[in-house]
This record gives sequence, structure tokens and C-alpha cells, in this order.
Amino acid sequence: MKILVTGGTGRIGANLVTRLLDAGHTVRSFVYPADASRAKKLDAYDGVETVFGDLRVPEDVDNAVAGVDAVYHLAAAFQGPFDNRQYLDINAMGTLNILESIRELCPNLHRFVYASTEGVYWDARVNGRYFERPISEDMVGKYPNMAYLMTKWLGEELAMVYHYQYGVPTCAMRFSTVIEPSEFLNEAGLPRHFLYSSAYATYSNSESYEVKDIRDKNDPDVLDMIETLLAIWDGEEKLLLSLNPNGVPYRQHFGDVRDIADGLALALESDAAVGEAFNLAGAAIFDWAEIVPMLAERCNLPYVEARVPFINYFELDLTKIRTALGFQPRHDFDSILAAAEAIRRGEATDVIPTGVMFGEA
Repeated sequence: MKILVTGGTGRIGANLVTRLLDAGHTVRSFVYPADASRAKKLDAYDGVETVFGDLRVPEDVDNAVAGVDAVYHLAAAFQGPFDNRQYLDINAMGTLNILESIRELCPNLHRFVYASTEGVYWDARVNGRYFERPISEDMVGKYPNMAYLMTKWLGEELAMVYHYQYGVPTCAMRFSTVIEPSEFLNEAGLPRHFLYSSAYATYSNSESYEVKDIRDKNDPDVLDMIETLLAIWDGEEKLLLSLNPNGVPYRQHFGDVRDIADGLALALESDAAVGEAFNLAGAAIFDWAEIVPMLAERCNLPYVEARVPFINYFELDLTKIRTALGFQPRHDFDSILAAAEAIRRGEATDVIPTGVMFGEA
């Protein structure tokens, strides 16, 4: 099949493209012109056609969609120079443009796979996410946060409406937070997620997303958490065993980019995917209470415990995707760390690194 991958040179897209090529397909990669620094990432691979365009321009989208047999819609405004209106234009209206092009140009499309997000389960009224049981696909929240999460949820809703109303063979994949191993370690070779310096940089910056998104900045308990967190920092690197406001250690489900790409490939192969939304995550459930002491010994660093205002405790239930599509995640914390360290040593791995986003060619 000839398969369109929007965002084909991105963190997930490039790792999906190699799997599609290995399966014998050809790929058209749709690349946003402003992301020029990653535009040539797939040039060395036979069977890849790169086209440039903007999801907001219907003519660009028509050019990308025409003549393909399947579409993976991964491209989105994310961590870039976009305001809320641009997020809506790119992530929601851009998805509508893709779906309209499919309806007009590809009446016999085999599959439309939409990249959704775990954020459909979050609630903008809560400063974070806390779930005592694994999150299943029927636990969608009422008010996902702006801008990325809400606009991606709108895209998923559009995709499903076009399935039921117009027969587009849609599948939505709700990604956990994705880790690409080359981004896992900082310049000193330490895991970014567990560093005290990272938390200090976040909560000492009034413009950081985490600070700006606090629901009640004048809550005495929130102020106390931030004050305590900042007071502990002495300029010497250490690890942070992050605690939720209730004192329970952080716990979060991640997805290695290789597991995410594997799950996406399955959506093309099985008719059981059509009309369904699936949680898609890896084998990497990070429990700070287990990982931080281990890292402290491994990295020869001290660690401290501190409560953090942002709430973070959840695991995605993968029962549906395991049962319907045969998905088996392979990469846990140890696998991610091993790949990250191999990349840092300059060794070959089975990961295509993300590269610099929105840089010059």
C-alpha cells in the first residue's frame, strides 16, 4: 500500500515509517515547512516520498492525500511557537481538512489512523491527574486542557464522526507520554525526569506551563509546596523523589517510541481496529518510589523527597489493544535507559532520534 504519514519526520513518525517500509509499503511523508531541520531525516530510505505543506491549507492537504491507500495522521501543533488559535487551526481544522480530502479523493481508503492523547482523560478543573485504578477507554474526561489536549480531543471526535457518518475507516490511538531514548538523558547523562534541577527550574519560573496552569495559586498548601521545593535547592545536582500533594509518590505510564510505533503498525493490519479508540502505551510504568533510590545508587547522587503541586498518578489500561490487536509492549525503564546510554555512546540502536524541532535546514 501507499501510506501517507503526516508528521513523518517527527519523533513518532520516523520510527513508524521504518516499520511500514519493512512491511513492504511505500510512504508519503507530509512535512511542515517550518520544521526544516528534520525535513531530510528520511532521505536515505528507499520508498519514501517527502511532500511539504501546511495542514491549514486545503490544497496542500489534497496534494498529500491524493492517491494513497491509508493515512496515519500524526502531525500536530505541539511544543512549538503556537498560540491557542493556531493550536485549534492546526489540530482540529487541520484534521478536518485531512478528513475532507479523504472523503473527496480516497473513497476506498483502507485505514485512517488518528494520533490522539492520554489527555482526553484529564480534567481542566484539576491541577494534574490522579487515578487509583488503570484508565480504560470509557473514562474520557469532560474538559481536557487547552491548548494541545483539547484540540487533539476535538480531532479525535471529528475522526469518529467521519467514520460513522461518511464511512471513513477510522482508528484512534490515545498515546501515553512518549519517550524517545535520545531525549531521556541530559548533557551529563542523567535522566531528566528525576532531577531536582529540573523541578527547581520549573517552579522558580513564573512563566513555566506548570506554574501558569496551577488552578489556585494563592492556596496556602500550594505556596508552601513551592516554597519548600525551592528552599531545598543548594545548587548541587540531586535526584527528586516527587510526591503528590497527598504524599503519595509519583507514578506515570510512559510509552517508548518503539512501542508506540509497533502499536500504530497493528492498526493497519487488523479490521478490529476500525471504529475503535485504543490506549497505546509501553511497558514503562515509572514509580518514583522504586526508580529514584535505584538511580541514586547507579548515578552516585543523593536524593530528597518533596511534595509537588502538580498531581501525577496513573496507569493506562492496555487490555483492549492487547486483546483486539495483539499488542505486546516491550520497552520498560531498563530498556529505555539502555537505549539512551547506547545512543549517548554513539552506538547504533533501533531508534531514529527526534532531532531538533523547528530549526533551520
